[in-house]
Amino acid sequence: MYRRILVPFDGSKYSKKSLDHAIEMARIRHGVIYLCTIINANPIVPPGSLLGLVKTSSRNEFRKKIFLATKMEAEKMRREQIQYCKTKGIDIHYKIINNDNIVEQILKIAKKKSIDIIVIGSQGLQGIGKIRTLGSISRKVSELAHCPVLIIR
Repeated sequence: MYRRILVPFDGSKYSKKSLDHAIEMARIRHGVIYLCTIINANPIVPPGSLLGLVKTSSRNEFRKKIFLATKMEAEKMRREQIQYCKTKGIDIHYKIINNDNIVEQILKIAKKKSIDIIVIGSQGLQGIGKIRTLGSISRKVSELAHCPVLIIR
């Protein structure tokens, strides 16, 4: 039971708590953790855009810069979390995905990897960190997942 564990990870304190909980579950059951970070930079709007002060090309350039910075941060988190899990003796697979529909991607990974349980934080990042956010997504995942979902506070 619960040997294949999916943890959506955005670096928030709730996703870190979720990972720690998943590590304990994996340790008890000799399980594997699948960590995923989903990047979504499309909703980010540069200052002045809503007033028509920013050209479309400038908006796209702004989003591209934000996306690249976020991807670099996600890569750093990936390295850190892989190392963290290895020090705990846990097998881990980590994937970074760029997609607008975070819930859909989490559910897609869960099905593709035959996940037994999803362990997800109750809240995600705030502000600019929402590019990698979980937040209310945990509720949607719990409603739509094919497997049990454990929401960590």
